[in-house]
Amino acid sequence: MSLFSSILDRLERAAIVAAIVILLMMALLMNVEVFGRYLFGRSTQIADEFAGYFFTAVTLLCFVPALRHGRFLRVEALIERVPASLRAVLNLVAAIIGALMSAVLAWTTFQLAFASWSYGTVSLQAIQVPLVIPQAILPLGFGLLALAFIEQAILAITHRGEHAPKLEPELLQGLD
Repeated sequence: MSLFSSILDRLERAAIVAAIVILLMMALLMNVEVFGRYLFGRSTQIADEFAGYFFTAVTLLCFVPALRHGRFLRVEALIERVPASLRAVLNLVAAIIGALMSAVLAWTTFQLAFASWSYGTVSLQAIQVPLVIPQAILPLGFGLLALAFIEQAILAITHRGEHAPKLEPELLQGLD
């Protein structure tokens, strides 16, 4: 388990770094758009499209750290009030459902990106971005999330309802 968690730690850190870079690119693009419109009366014509791509990428890349650090959506009012044995079962069931759903989404979005690549589909906007580029983040993000849910399932089994330890990589320390 520690090897699996260690690999997931590295993937999580890489996802966080990529999300930070993408977020900075989005901020830069939005500022260029605002200044271009107000100072020069011109638009980049790509800000809306790329901001959507960047927002989706940042969201998907941050799902893994959110799940692993207890910040993913949970019904704490219920979970905290049940006995430890039932909590373990609920955590296991939730992790299995999450892993299965994430795997289905990873596969489905992979098929979408592959179809876009096969047919050479481009966006309808002026720059005509090949859609496989922004769509490629979808199966990656959902695949990483499936791995994180598998880790949660293993933790639910090994800790039997106890609170699983929060994994705190150095990159996230001090952000609470």
